[in-house]
Amino acid sequence: MNTMTNLTRIITALQQDAAKIGVSLAVLLVVINAIIIMFDNDTSPTARTHRWERLRRVLICAAIIAIAGVLVQFVTSIGGML
Repeated sequence: MNTMTNLTRIITALQQDAAKIGVSLAVLLVVINAIIIMFDNDTSPTARTHRWERLRRVLICAAIIAIAGVLVQFVTSIGGML
């Protein structure tokens, strides 16, 4: 029974900080991709196109992660009001 209480406490803490976790993961994703781009020495047009495609994909994923985190926190706060 103590395990379930601890698990519930952990889930509650994660729900309360969902927006911070989502935004932090999104920023980390963008920073890692920026570091990869800085170490890439290929300057051909094909490589440049590939980098922009990868950056666009990373930004879309980062936005989805951040929005999901904010949405979880919003729904949790709405649920707390009911």
